[in-house]
Amino acid sequence: MSAKITINAQPRWPDVKDDYAVQFEGHSIGRVRLDGASWVWSIAIPMALPDWAEGAAASRDEGFKALAAAWGKLLAQTDPERLQRAWELEKAFEARQQRLVTIKSDDIQP
Repeated sequence: MSAKITINAQPRWPDVKDDYAVQFEGHSIGRVRLDGASWVWSIAIPMALPDWAEGAAASRDEGFKALAAAWGKLLAQTDPERLQRAWELEKAFEARQQRLVTIKSDDIQP
């Protein structure tokens, strides 16, 4: 029995079409974007990933479906503790990025 994988996607940037950030349970897990005539998709989380964690599809919807299927396979094959470490790395990276933004905004004050 396989559980249904629900992913969320939104444009990566408001003014750029055909480039989507993909999330699962509040975590950034990848991207689907138009590259020439095909849609490329990839899982991108802070851990080593197999070759099948990226690919190409003929349509945007097929790209989302392929990414969701690969994500389901990755979830099934990854030790939950390993995935938790990846989420902790993601959280640490986001905190560091926020600190850098704060530091730069402090430097710009008149």
